Amino acid sequence: MTAPRVERLHGGQPLIEKVETHPWENKVTFNPACVLVEDQVMKRAVVHALPVDETTRNRLLGEAALVMLLYRAQGRRTPEKDHTRSVLGLAVCSPDLRVLARLDQPVMIPEGEYEDLGVEDPRIMRVGDQFVMIYTGYASGRERNRVRILIATSEDAVHWKKHGPLRGTFNTVDNKNGMLFEPATGKNLLMLHRPMEGANAMRVHWAESGDLFGEWKDRGLFMDWRPNPQFKDVWVGGGAPPMLLSDGRYLILYHIGNRDVVGKREYDLGIALCDPGRPDPILRRTEPLLRPTTPQETIGDADLGVNNVVFVCGAYFWQGDLYFPYQGADTCILGARIPGSELDRFIS
Repeated sequence: MTAPRVERLHGGQPLIEKVETHPWENKVTFNPACVLVEDQVMKRAVVHALPVDETTRNRLLGEAALVMLLYRAQGRRTPEKDHTRSVLGLAVCSPDLRVLARLDQPVMIPEGEYEDLGVEDPRIMRVGDQFVMIYTGYASGRERNRVRILIATSEDAVHWKKHGPLRGTFNTVDNKNGMLFEPATGKNLLMLHRPMEGANAMRVHWAESGDLFGEWKDRGLFMDWRPNPQFKDVWVGGGAPPMLLSDGRYLILYHIGNRDVVGKREYDLGIALCDPGRPDPILRRTEPLLRPTTPQETIGDADLGVNNVVFVCGAYFWQGDLYFPYQGADTCILGARIPGSELDRFIS
């Protein structure tokens, strides 16, 4: 099956770019998470929590729905502070991914032993009456630096309470790409993760728990990588949190890492349909869904030298279409849409 057609929004131009006057994001902005807020009570709570002027607040309250877009940002190192350590910024968008407001200060900064080198790659899910963020903590260590899966919660997607590392054996090794399945009524919580070492490393695994803050039991390999004759090395990891469909199946956007014989890397997107209740949960997958081809996707910040990357950390359905913000070349944030007709063809 051919991949669903992806439309790049706004002529392929960035939604979010660096801001020279903001030291914490004057280098790169990337890896955006997102959550759609349609409930009017929650929308009011979100808007009133934002540090914006009255005109902006009234304009946001007038929108039918809002998208809270949290993104990873890095600035330049200064004599006073190391702004290369990742923080999380926040923008508020319309459902068709037009930026309506953007905060001039980060909503999360690295602090504490589990994330002193950076807070990275958030994924956000609405669970009950709160927002849950699964994110990566980059921490210094005695023998080597560590990467773990951490959790934070919020009532308004603006102010976040950190709870530290998730409990489970998967956090005893370097691990990232943690993301919750959209919860299904009466079922245990499921989560994807991507261990960077150990058995079946650099592949998508999954875990299960009856309690968000309880012990997570690792269920092993969820999705393996597929060989690609264009590249020497291939690996696979999560992208957007799996989205629950009306029939109980899930739609998943994920990333594929590739490296050719001379070491040049490329990150692509894939799409899969899965049923967690089946012994082999992956029902269908197609890759690539999206490859880096535009200047914004192929040419990154000159100092960092990260090129040829598209990467996603969140997606949502709006009026029958699938929308997702994504990053280009670890430098800026772009927007895309998959028309509903294309989705129907893939999932039917």
